[in-house]
Amino acid sequence: MKNLIVAVLAVSLFSCAENKDKIGPIKKEIVPVRKDSNITTIHHYDGRCNIDNDVSSLGIGMVIAPLKFVMYDDSLLKGESQQVDMYGKYDSLNNVCSCVFDPEYGLMHFACIGKTDRAYKVLINYSQVKWLPREKDFQFKTWEQYIESSFGIRRKTTTDSTRTPIGLVRKEPSDQADTLSIPAGQEMFCAMQVKGDWIKVQYDCFYNTENNPYEGQPCHNFINKCANPVTGWLRWRQDNQQLIDIFLMP
Repeated sequence: MKNLIVAVLAVSLFSCAENKDKIGPIKKEIVPVRKDSNITTIHHYDGRCNIDNDVSSLGIGMVIAPLKFVMYDDSLLKGESQQVDMYGKYDSLNNVCSCVFDPEYGLMHFACIGKTDRAYKVLINYSQVKWLPREKDFQFKTWEQYIESSFGIRRKTTTDSTRTPIGLVRKEPSDQADTLSIPAGQEMFCAMQVKGDWIKVQYDCFYNTENNPYEGQPCHNFINKCANPVTGWLRWRQDNQQLIDIFLMP
């Protein structure tokens, strides 16, 4: 896990401290602009697509697209269409900026704001609406499923020189609840349960261990082996803004 981050979502998410985050078959001809996964405020699409991109609405979940797909302007999938090939010509990716965007690793995850029997209603370029077919090659996950199936999560940080983690670990899913302290070092949490805007998390006691025996494994494979585990709640979104990096790969 210390070799790749996506935030996605971030997928953050989805690079961060010590470039701990990425593996995969790099396609050198596709080089999207990168940025830190630090939380920012973006109110419109500025023409740049990063790994982790703000959207006007986080919606009901995420749609995970295949390497090649078609998107449409209408819910009946009969209007104007656009072919997208992540491993083909970079031109097919022009003006298609998804919530999680890293075609080098086959990652284009779209914030889904609705669905019909035929199609998913998704966002690109912050607030532009497109439609993807509800076919087997497209995978839809609610935010609960998306977060709980991740390899791990961590808090985004402020953009100033302090790089302070955003939010506190609390004993209950409430901004008024007492806080918990976590061990010093680079943090990583395992998402145990999503409850609205909050996630029940357990601190990954192995993340800062030299020669981590569980390196590259999903956190649910080993998190119960932590002695005296620190368990609490993190707010993962507020005012439609994502407050965490989500690790989608080891």
